[in-house]
Amino acid sequence: MTGGGPAGRAGIESVAADSYRQTKERLRAAISRLAEEGRYRLPSEAELTAALGVSRATLRSVLHSLQKEGRIRRLHGHGTFINRHAIGVTANLADASPFVDLLRQAGYEPGVRTVGQRVIELDDDLAASLEVAPGSRALRIERVFEADGRPAVHSVDHVPAGLLGEHPEDRDPRSSTFEFVEIDTGLPVCYSVAQVRPVLPPPAVAAALDLSPAHPVLRLRHTHVQANELPVAVTIVHVNDDYVRFSVIRTYLDQ
Repeated sequence: MTGGGPAGRAGIESVAADSYRQTKERLRAAISRLAEEGRYRLPSEAELTAALGVSRATLRSVLHSLQKEGRIRRLHGHGTFINRHAIGVTANLADASPFVDLLRQAGYEPGVRTVGQRVIELDDDLAASLEVAPGSRALRIERVFEADGRPAVHSVDHVPAGLLGEHPEDRDPRSSTFEFVEIDTGLPVCYSVAQVRPVLPPPAVAAALDLSPAHPVLRLRHTHVQANELPVAVTIVHVNDDYVRFSVIRTYLDQ
């Protein structure tokens, strides 16, 4: 028998996540195509579920996500409309999309490689953000995201080792941090708080991104929080905005 234990549930959740991501990508492509044709009203939910071959629940989750990103407006009694001034935005700072998706949306063939994975002792700053004692152990995963084979984004995740069982260093780095934190704790990450500032890259980051130390990058420091309000990871990202240039779409209450 399968499907009753954690592995079975993880498999089902993975299929559901893949369906959601594929539906979102297809709907984004449809939005771009409709906008190019000068059509800014989306078909009805019934028409979209039939055209995309997904459930109404999956479609509504995708529409809700696109609404939060500022890509569409949903007006009660009138329909769903494309925000035409947001069409050219490829990377919304408030968007939770993985960097592989952001690079693909920017027109690149994305890739990702793991540079290193090890257990470290947290410094005072990271420990305070994760609400653990200074010197606590954490899994550190360093990745580089590539655009057409060129390094574009440097990312380092820090996850308290106490959340990840006896051998946190053995985690599959191909899985996202969100995935294995949720599997181990049973709770999803429900929001992230980001600090954003332009900086000159530290030497290790400049080397990883093949940049001059004088080339500015955008530094994003995310604290990821679960539904129980406990922080479970800190991610520090350095972005070469030659490849990914962020915008902010501010949305207001739809009617």
